[in-house]
Amino acid sequence: MAKPSSLAQYITLISILPDDLLLVIFQAVADDIYSTNEQLRLDCIALASVCRRWRSLALGTSRFWTRLHMVTRLGSLSREHLERNVTRSANALVDVVIYVARPPNPWGQAAWTLVFDGTKTCLKVLRECSHRWRSLKIINEEDNHSGLFGFVLSELGLPHAPALSEVEIVCHTSGWITSLRESFQFLSPTYTPSLKMLTLEGCDSNILPRHFDASSLTHISLNFLRQFSYIPTPNSLIAFRNFLSCARNLVSLKVHRRVFFVEHAKTDNELDPIMLPALQTLSIIMGTEKPAYLSSVLGTIAAPNLHHLAVHGDSLAWGEGSVIDFSSPAFFLRQDQTPKFPSVCKLTMKNMLQSMHGPGKNICSIFTALPHVTEVVLDHDIREIADQLVLESYNQIAPPLWPCLSRLTIEMPPMTKFHYLPQLSEWLRLRHASGLSLPAVIIRYGLQRAGAKEDVRDLIAVRKIVNDATGYRTSDTREVVKQLGKLGALVDLRVDSWTA
Repeated sequence: MAKPSSLAQYITLISILPDDLLLVIFQAVADDIYSTNEQLRLDCIALASVCRRWRSLALGTSRFWTRLHMVTRLGSLSREHLERNVTRSANALVDVVIYVARPPNPWGQAAWTLVFDGTKTCLKVLRECSHRWRSLKIINEEDNHSGLFGFVLSELGLPHAPALSEVEIVCHTSGWITSLRESFQFLSPTYTPSLKMLTLEGCDSNILPRHFDASSLTHISLNFLRQFSYIPTPNSLIAFRNFLSCARNLVSLKVHRRVFFVEHAKTDNELDPIMLPALQTLSIIMGTEKPAYLSSVLGTIAAPNLHHLAVHGDSLAWGEGSVIDFSSPAFFLRQDQTPKFPSVCKLTMKNMLQSMHGPGKNICSIFTALPHVTEVVLDHDIREIADQLVLESYNQIAPPLWPCLSRLTIEMPPMTKFHYLPQLSEWLRLRHASGLSLPAVIIRYGLQRAGAKEDVRDLIAVRKIVNDATGYRTSDTREVVKQLGKLGALVDLRVDSWTA
């Protein structure tokens, strides 16, 4: 009998909370309502169904109804539901999410008509409140080639969305592109004058209008797939350059693979880089792209105020003749050996130095080209960096490498060993002996065991995972940390669910 009474006690405590505190709790719940796919974890209607008081509070608070979620699936399309939420959101700005689901199987004519007609009706409701759009996210389900995605883009038409600041279009794919016959003309400063953030993932490059104006954008993430096209593709590197040429206000740029063909990067005439004076963060996610892809991106951009440079590659997939020579002017140094990006203070490099044919050439050029780095994030390729750091530290004539370094983060993916720790310890010892400050060292391990839970609180389990991931016995691992600690280095060993 104690258990029910205890539960009743908590219910009573909730019921006496003032309205403003209840609204704070409701807001926390509302922020977690929608997942990244079409599933709804909890609807605000559930809050409004508890009691009369909660219903009055929920229905009377417009910010709880500003997420207009639409799924193009039989049974999920409801014009009434969208209209009700549009009304309840009052005059507040709204976030629109459209999930384009795969059609039913078998895909009969009757189902086809119902889904397309329902989609058209719901999109009409959304268009009518486009003046209140704050963000727009369109997600195409993996390998959905029914034509619904293109239909959604065309039916959105050209509504005037003066408050729209963020557009994200994601086409989940396992290798087959979601091709488009027409560009998404909605992406135009005429209709979206306040657009600041644009994310295109897995899209056909034709989704962008031919003369897209990116002058208002501050954050761009591009991940094109260009294998198929209904329109003959011109030099894709030139198209990429033209895209950036008007993006003078860019603060953050993320370039994924296949934004342009590597073959198009081979131009007869040397082209001047595009000046991006406001750019502070540049991320290049290469995957298995050839090193020429990286050199073309870096050669296309001039960013005198760049603060964070991140490069992710897959050096194990590169051939012997493709190992990156970082001393080449195509990468981080100009012809006169001056740095291309002199203001970089944070460097992230992953899977860039390892290769079956040996480490990247002239690693020292990374230190020379980025002399003012204060924070570095590396992965298991640290072994090559560590070797070079130790060798250069013994050179009494050469200036110290990364003298301003204050934080070193090493992210270890599963199934890797960190045999670099002796070199790392030696480098820190030499650095300490030379009078330089020691950086904080953070070593993060990804969980290696398939059965390990995300929240590993058992100390024995933690030690076991550290042992598996590092190749050292627990006592040896503690000894390494102890030795580094004696040098005055702050070492933070973390075991969590991080993955590469």
